[in-house]
Amino acid sequence: MSWRPAATTILANIELRQVLMMRRGPTAKFMPNSFVFPGGLLELNTDSNFPVEKTNFANVSYEPIRMQGYDNDFPFRVAAVRELFEETGILLVENENTRESLLVTHEDDKSLADWRIKVSQNPKLFEELFTGANKLDAKSLLPWSNWLTPASYKKRFDTMFFVVPTKTSTSVTACEREMADSEWIAPSDIIEKCSGEGKYGLPPPQFYELARLRLSQPGYLADMANPYRICPQVVEVIDKPGLRYTILPGDHLFQNDLADDAPLRKLLLSEINPPEQESEKLPVHRISFSMSPVLYTSHELHIKNPSKVHPKFHLFYVDSTNLFNGA
Repeated sequence: MSWRPAATTILANIELRQVLMMRRGPTAKFMPNSFVFPGGLLELNTDSNFPVEKTNFANVSYEPIRMQGYDNDFPFRVAAVRELFEETGILLVENENTRESLLVTHEDDKSLADWRIKVSQNPKLFEELFTGANKLDAKSLLPWSNWLTPASYKKRFDTMFFVVPTKTSTSVTACEREMADSEWIAPSDIIEKCSGEGKYGLPPPQFYELARLRLSQPGYLADMANPYRICPQVVEVIDKPGLRYTILPGDHLFQNDLADDAPLRKLLLSEINPPEQESEKLPVHRISFSMSPVLYTSHELHIKNPSKVHPKFHLFYVDSTNLFNGA
């Protein structure tokens, strides 16, 4: 297995229907000029061995996504909370006495600014932040999805996505080493921002999950976990330079025998989108995007005959014919 485990947190303000997005700078080594959710790699020894008694993980009763090679999702929850703290300065805490979940920043506790630097340099120190009744809030993380980087990419990450519902848009101090900016924004607005001007990129997993979130009812987020790992298969369009498709599980072009290992394919546009009379009954589940002026822009989500797409998928809570009429 050549990919590395990672965790991502989608902070979702369910009152304002906004999500927290981070923007990578133009000189970033990984996905420059792209909007992403906070997240990063697991520190295997540190996150797996985090003292469970310093968390509320014992109260987690629902783990719908089983990550390959792990007995439970505990290390992914720890990594998600740690990376969120490192990249945004937001710490997820539950008070054991009041059962209150809190988003704590240096505005609440000035010492967190120094702790953030220390944890970035030595992740093992993260456990020292949780003392007494203040526990790492693992329970507020709602499992959402699991994305594996396509086999056609040199670096591959097996990433677990979590959603954390909140009713406040907590102030953020972006990590200058990794991020250029941050903002709370409606899913529809960030999609438009990255598809219209072409100044910023939005990687396919972020685009897809934003499309799901924009149409999901806040009260149903806990029921929207997608337990089936998504490994997109990339297709380059021969007669449309710069246009690419990521073929998702359930699509009639998805190679099930190479689910996690499909190489880059090169096809004509007519092979990808055959005439209507030939394709009207075929399942379609894919994203198209442009490679310029920046990578991952001008996205389109294509879903057709969703009842024929893999039954494990929770595509959208509402009718997919209403796909882009939402917040």
